[in-house]
Amino acid sequence: MSDDSDYEVYDSQDTYYDDGDDMEDILMDDDDEDFRPPPVNAKGKQTDYEVHYESLTPYQLQTLIDDDIRHVAAIIGSEPPIVSILLRHFRWNRDRLLDRFMDSDVADILRAAGEPEHNAANSPTTNLTCEICFDTPSPEDTFQLRCHHRFCRECWWCYVTSKIKDEGQCTFGCMKDGCKTIVDEPSVRALVDEPCYDRYRTLIQSSYVTSHPTRLRFCPYPACTSAVSCSNGSGSSLLTLVPTVTCASGHAFCFGCGMSESHAPLPCKLAATWQTAAREDQGTAQWIKANTRNCPKCKNSIEKGGGCNRMTCRHCSYMFCWMCMRDWNVHGYNNEVCNIWNEPPPDENMTTASRNLQKWLFYYDHFTNHELSAQLEGELYERTAEKIVEMQDKSGISWIEAQFLRRAVDELSRCRATLKWTYAMAHFLAQGNKKQMLEDIQADLEKAVEQLAQLIEEPIEEGSVRDLRARVVDKMVYVQKRHEVVMKDTAAGLMEGSWDWDAPLE
Repeated sequence: MSDDSDYEVYDSQDTYYDDGDDMEDILMDDDDEDFRPPPVNAKGKQTDYEVHYESLTPYQLQTLIDDDIRHVAAIIGSEPPIVSILLRHFRWNRDRLLDRFMDSDVADILRAAGEPEHNAANSPTTNLTCEICFDTPSPEDTFQLRCHHRFCRECWWCYVTSKIKDEGQCTFGCMKDGCKTIVDEPSVRALVDEPCYDRYRTLIQSSYVTSHPTRLRFCPYPACTSAVSCSNGSGSSLLTLVPTVTCASGHAFCFGCGMSESHAPLPCKLAATWQTAAREDQGTAQWIKANTRNCPKCKNSIEKGGGCNRMTCRHCSYMFCWMCMRDWNVHGYNNEVCNIWNEPPPDENMTTASRNLQKWLFYYDHFTNHELSAQLEGELYERTAEKIVEMQDKSGISWIEAQFLRRAVDELSRCRATLKWTYAMAHFLAQGNKKQMLEDIQADLEKAVEQLAQLIEEPIEEGSVRDLRARVVDKMVYVQKRHEVVMKDTAAGLMEGSWDWDAPLE
C-alpha cells in the first residue's frame, strides 16, 4: 500500500466492499424502517403459532451490513469505509443519516462522526520519530492514517489490538492527542493479524444487531454466532404470541425475551416472572421435594432415574406414580390424572400466603418433573446408538428402520418442554372454564407422553422388535397430534385474548 494514498488498500486487498446486486427490500414497521432483512423463503406451511423469521449465518448478516453501506455510499458519494463510520455514528439508521445529509451541513455531520477536515500535511517518511515509543523506524515500518498522522507499526498494532480485543471496540480514534479521526476498516485490516481482524468484524456485526433490537437478535447459546431476523417478535405482539425461533445452528429460543429455550405457550412477561420465582427456590427444600420422594409403602428415599413417572421402589418393589404417589396399578395413565391443582378445603388456620405457597409448590413440582424427565431422556438419547445396534442384531431390521427410537426420544423432548411450560401457564390462569380447557388438553398430552416413555424404556427382546417398533411409531404419531392440539389451542387463546390471567400481562 502506498503511504500517499488513503484507500489504495481497497483495490489491492479488500473484497469487503465489492459491488454486488442489492438484496430485495421488504416493507418494515415505522419504528424500524431503516432495517431491510433478506426475503424469507418459507418452507412448508406455517402453523398458527409460528412467527415469520429468517435465520442468519455470520456471512448472511455481513451481507446485510455490506448492502446498507453500498446503498448509502452510492447516494452520498463517499468511500464505503467512511460510510461505515457514519452509519455506526447514526446507529445504523441509514434513513436518518440520509435525511441529515440532505438537511444539514455535510462538514458538520462528518466532524461529529469522527471525520474532520484533514488539513495537516503528510508526515515525513524518513527520520521520523514515533511520538509513542520515540523510536526512529524505517519508512516501511510506519503507518499513516488518513488524517496524516504517522506512527510506527508496532505502536499501531498494540493500540488497535488493545482497542479491539481488550476493550471490545470497533469505533475508536487516532493515537494522536486531540485527533478525532476514526480508524477505518482498511487501516485495521492492514495493521492487525487475521484473528484480531475477525474479532473487529464480529464487533461491527454486534453493533449492527444491537442497533435493531426489534428486528434482530443474536442466538443466546454460548459460542453460537448466528443471528435471527424476526418482523413480529417484539412490542405489543408479545401479548398475543410466543415468538419461538431457531437459529442457523439449530438452537431454538424466544426472540421476544431472549430466553435460551422456547417457553411456549406462556407469554414472555409471565415466563420471566416464573423464572424469577423458580430461581429463588433453587437449592431449597422445594427443589429437594421436586427431585426426591419417599416410597409410600416402605418410606425409603427414592431418586428419579428415568423420564417415566412410573416408579418401582428397589427396596420393596412397590410401584407408584412419581407425581401423586398413588398405587400405579390403580392410577396408571388410563382414567386417573394428577395434573390439576385442587384448592384445599377451608381452614381457619391456613393463611392466604400458605395457600399460595401450596399452589406454587404444586405447579413448580410438575414443572421441574418434566424438566428432570427431559434431562434423563436426553441421556437416553445418548444411549440410543447402542440400542439401535442391539435391535439390528436381534431382529435384522435395517439401520434406517431402527431410527424410530431416536425420533421418539426427540418427540418426547419437544413435548416435555411444552408440558412444563403449560404448568407454569396454569399457575397464572384464573379458575374457570378456560383453565379447565387447558388442563384437559394438558392431561391428554401428558398421558400420551408417559405411555410413549414407557414404550421406549421397554427392554429389547429377540422376536419382538418389529412389534415394539410398530407400537412406538403409532404412539409417537398420536403424541405429535396431541402436542399440536396443545400448541394450537393455547396460541389461539393468546391471539384472541381469551385467557383469564391472575397476573397482569401488560
